[in-house]
Amino acid sequence: MTGRLVSSPRGATYYWVEHNEKPDAPYIVFTHGIAANHHLFDKQLPYFKWDYNIIVWDIPLHGRSRPYQEFSYAHAAEDLFAILQREKIERVVLVGHGIGGYVCQEFAAQHMDMVSAFIGIGAMPFGESYYTAADLKQLRKVPMSMKRMPERMLQTSIAKNRAQTKYGYHNALGMIEQMSKREILNVTSAAYADRFTRVEPVNFTCPVLLVIGASDYTGKIAEYCRKWSEGTGYPMHVINDAAHNANADNYDDFNDAVNKFLHRKLKQ
Repeated sequence: MTGRLVSSPRGATYYWVEHNEKPDAPYIVFTHGIAANHHLFDKQLPYFKWDYNIIVWDIPLHGRSRPYQEFSYAHAAEDLFAILQREKIERVVLVGHGIGGYVCQEFAAQHMDMVSAFIGIGAMPFGESYYTAADLKQLRKVPMSMKRMPERMLQTSIAKNRAQTKYGYHNALGMIEQMSKREILNVTSAAYADRFTRVEPVNFTCPVLLVIGASDYTGKIAEYCRKWSEGTGYPMHVINDAAHNANADNYDDFNDAVNKFLHRKLKQ
């Protein structure tokens, strides 16, 4: 893949592009979650590159996109827009994992005309209406719960919580190990603090698919996804033999489900 970057006063944001030889191939942008990087989608690239142009990137404060000042989902969405402008891309399929789903929602809120479809993986919705007061209070405590853990224990604990398979665990751990405890705490605090700045849900005008691992026990993500699906009518697909990083744990089922969804919806 070809590596490039866009810059702002906040820092440099790195991304990688895999171009398809088909002149009308759609673009997919894969956006990872917290304490990860673009390698979360290593099993998607060889599958989707035959029919799609692909962009993967390290969102601010992750991977090569460090250091970075003033993290927010609005700034991340602004960086993604800069990437698409540089590449002269007018429409994309957005795939967002975890907080990457927040980045995608923020981008869609600003540039809905550029979004052909949205796929959320273990992603939660914007909008306070989906959460009880107790839920919101508990979410704000997530960064604090990590402070007492030693660095290595924190890294392995996160990896074990996110993956069910051997590949999924080592994929998660390999990304998390690149971040120190301080960096993990900083990005978690920044990500959860900004989570509450958009109180209204994002109303997509494009096809949406919500994906959740059958064994995703990360907080109450599965419950939030179910509420999101029930409240909007967006279909929710459950990936068996998979935890939070469902696209890495059971990549065959994930790739097949997403491919069928896109072939069906993008042709309508």
